[in-house]
Amino acid sequence: MIRPTSRTLVALLALGLLRASGDETSGQAQWIQSYDAGYLDEKGAYAGGSEIMHLVSHKGRLFASNGYWVDARWVIPPDGQKQSAQVLRLDSLDSRWQVDLDMGKANNLNLAYMKGNILKSVTFTRNAEGKPLTRPETLLVMAAGANFERGGAVSSWTRDDRTGTWTHTLVRHGSNLGGIRWVPRDMEVYRDKETGIERLFLSLGNPGIVSGVYDPSLPGKIRWSRRLEYPFPEEGSLHTRPLGMVQANGSLFFSEGGAIYRRRDGVLPSYEKIIDLNEDTDTDVGGIRGLSVIEEKGGDGQSLLFLWAPDNRSKSQVKRLDPNGKGGYELHEETEIMELMSKRLGVEVSYTLGGHNMAYPVTDPESAKTVHLIGFQGNIRGKNHLKWKGSALYAGALFAVRYPDRSYKVMEVNNAYAEGKTILVSPRAFCLSPFGDDQIFIGGHDSSRKVSDDMAWIFRAPLAVALGSRPGMDAQTRPTPPKPAARLLEGPLYELRIYHASEGRFQHLIMRFREHTDRIFRKHGLHALGYWIPTDGSAKSKRRFVYLLKHPTRYQAYRNWTSFLNDKEWEKVTDKPEFQRLLSQKPTSIFLTLNDYSVLAEEEQGQAGGVFELRTYLAKDGKLGSLNDRFRRHTTGLFDKHGIRNVGYWTPFDQPERSNTLIYLVRHANRGQADLNWQAFGRDPIWKRIARESRNEGELLARPPERLYLKALEFSPLK
Repeated sequence: MIRPTSRTLVALLALGLLRASGDETSGQAQWIQSYDAGYLDEKGAYAGGSEIMHLVSHKGRLFASNGYWVDARWVIPPDGQKQSAQVLRLDSLDSRWQVDLDMGKANNLNLAYMKGNILKSVTFTRNAEGKPLTRPETLLVMAAGANFERGGAVSSWTRDDRTGTWTHTLVRHGSNLGGIRWVPRDMEVYRDKETGIERLFLSLGNPGIVSGVYDPSLPGKIRWSRRLEYPFPEEGSLHTRPLGMVQANGSLFFSEGGAIYRRRDGVLPSYEKIIDLNEDTDTDVGGIRGLSVIEEKGGDGQSLLFLWAPDNRSKSQVKRLDPNGKGGYELHEETEIMELMSKRLGVEVSYTLGGHNMAYPVTDPESAKTVHLIGFQGNIRGKNHLKWKGSALYAGALFAVRYPDRSYKVMEVNNAYAEGKTILVSPRAFCLSPFGDDQIFIGGHDSSRKVSDDMAWIFRAPLAVALGSRPGMDAQTRPTPPKPAARLLEGPLYELRIYHASEGRFQHLIMRFREHTDRIFRKHGLHALGYWIPTDGSAKSKRRFVYLLKHPTRYQAYRNWTSFLNDKEWEKVTDKPEFQRLLSQKPTSIFLTLNDYSVLAEEEQGQAGGVFELRTYLAKDGKLGSLNDRFRRHTTGLFDKHGIRNVGYWTPFDQPERSNTLIYLVRHANRGQADLNWQAFGRDPIWKRIARESRNEGELLARPPERLYLKALEFSPLK
C-alpha cells in the first residue's frame, strides 16, 4: 500500500479531492466536539464550566468565555476557593482549548466571578479627545460581575496580545440592596455625533450603563468614567438588567425589560424610549433579548430584531422594529420560537427562551445571502426520552435560521438528539472560524438551575452542514463525564448552619422551618438532626437559628441543596409576604466530618436532653492533632464523669479551618447544671494534670473557646 506524502496531501486538498477538517475520510462532513469541559490544559489549569457564554474571533485565534453556574467547582468550595469563570483560547482548528484567563486569579481584590458575562473584540479609531488614531486599535475585552453579601462589582480585563497577559480594572462597585444585580451583558464602541468622542459603552446590570475611552497610557488601555451614562442619579437604578446594546442608523440603542432606549448625543447626552411593550418582566428572563441589527431590503434604514420573553410563560416571539422614515419605528411580528420548536420536534412545547446573545449573521454558502442564527431552549411535554433527565427541557441544542424573506428554519447542533448523545440543551454563542476554513463554532448549555458540572460544550461543523444545505454525521459520543474528586464522595458529612434573623422576624423564621422547610428538606434528602435557638445573650444574639444536617457525601449535599432550592413548593413559600426579609445577613454554613472518637448516636434522637452547648476551638498552628488526641484519650471520658453528655465532635471539611478547628456539641440536664458541670470538671485533679501535661510543648489553643448554649425546638429530632 502506497501512503501519500504530506506534499501529495496538500495537492489533493487544493484540488478538492480530500475534505478539510471536520469531514470523514469518506467525504462525509461531520460535526466535531471542539470543547468538552473537564480536563487540565497544557499548563495544568482546569478547563471546565457549565456553559459557554461567548465565542469571539480575535487576531487569528478563537476565544470563549465560560461560566460555572450550578457547577460543583463554584458551588461546593467556600468563599475564597471557588473556581471563577475563564476565557479559553483555541490556537488552531484541531488544537485543544487552553485557559487564557482565570478571572478569580487575575484580580487583586479577592473577587470571584461565576460567569464570563461579556467577551468582545472592540476597535477604537479615536483617542479620548476624539482625535483619530494613527491606526485603529483592536482590543479583546472581558467584563464580568462579582456579587458578595452586601454589594457587587463589575470588572473588566484587557488582553495584551503581545504577551498573552490580561490587565484587570475595577469598573464600578456598590450596594446590592433592593435586588440590585451587578451583571454586565453587552458592550459597544460608539462615537458621539455631536462631540466626536468615541466611547466603549458597557451595561453593568441594574446599576445602568457606563462608558470608557481609549487611553494607551493605562495598563488596561480603557479609562472608565466615574459617572454613570444612564440612568441619571435622580432616576435610580434600572428595574431589569439591560441585555443588549447595538448601534444602528447612526445611533446607540440598548434594551432593558420591555423597552428599547436610543441615545441622544451631545455634551449632556440623554436617552429616549423608542418602544415600551408595557408589560412587567421577570428580571431573570429579561424581557427583550438578543437585540440585533439587520438590513431590510427596501427599508428606510437598519432594522432592530429581538426576542420577546417577558416571564416564565415565554413563547420567545421574534419581533422587528423598522424605521418609519420620520425618526420613529414600527413594530412587526415575525414568528414564535415556541411554534417553530413544536413543529420541529412534533411535541407540545410549554416554554421557550432564546436570544442569549445577538442574532448571529453569516453568509449562506448556497444563496450567498445573509442569514441570522438564533439559539434557544425549551420545555416539552411528552417524549420523555428526549428530555434532559429530571427536567422538562429538550436535551438537544436547537437554533433558528432567519432568512432575508423573513422565513425561518430550525436546525440542531450535532443533528437530532437521541438517547445516549451528549446533553446540550441550549446554543448560546456562534462564531465563524478564524482559521481560514468553512467551519462555524457553536457553544452553549444553560443550567436552568440544575446541576451542570462540566456541561459546557463547543461543537463545530462546516457552515453548510450547520445551515442544513449539506448532511453531516454525528460527532463521536462524549466519553463518560469526569467524576467528582474522591474526597467529595466520602461520607457521611454533616453541615452546621446558623441563621441571623432580622429584628422582628425571628418567630416568622421559626414558623417557616416548622411548617414548611423541615418537610421540604426531607423531600430532597436533606436529613436534619436538630434545630436549636440560643438560651443566653443579648436580644440580637438570641435571634440566631442553629441547625445540623447529615449528608451522604459532600457532592450529594450539593445535589440535594440544588434540588431543594428549585422545588416549586419552596419557591411559593419564599414568595409569601410573611417570609420576606427574614435574615439580616448571609447564613453561616460549615461542612463537617465526624471525628473518630465522636459518639454521636442518632438512635437517641427524640430523647429529652435539657440544654445543648455548641463549642468551637481554634488550635494553634500544628496543634489540632494534639488537641484531638487529648479529647480522644481523656476529655470525653471526664465529660461523662461530670454529667456533660457527649453528642458529637467534628472537624471542618474545608481549609483553612480543617487544619485548626474543632467543633463539638454536648448536652447538660439544664442551663444551671451546665455551670455546675463545668465547675466540677475544672476542679477535677485528673483534668488539671492532663491539661498541664498537654501544655508542656506549648499552648494548644490560639484563643479561648467559643460557646453557645442552645435549647431544642419542639420539632427538632435531637431534643
